[in-house]
Amino acid sequence: MSQSSWKDQIKKKWGPHSHCPICGKAMSTDKKFCSQNCRDNMVERERKQKKKGRFQCVFLIVMMVAMMLFMFILPLIGS
Repeated sequence: MSQSSWKDQIKKKWGPHSHCPICGKAMSTDKKFCSQNCRDNMVERERKQKKKGRFQCVFLIVMMVAMMLFMFILPLIGS
């Protein structure tokens, strides 16, 4: 049995479908999620990632300001 005939048999058996990005269940190709619960989970996950990204940016800026303070300002005051 060749590789192409195996794929053809799978396509005939299951038909065109896609999988939910959250739970992996098979679903029709016109949907992005299998259920409202999976959609809500994805929205919540994206919201948490966005919040985490903002926190990391603020932390990086604060650390850079602190580094500049210790490198340039404090040596001028100490001398």
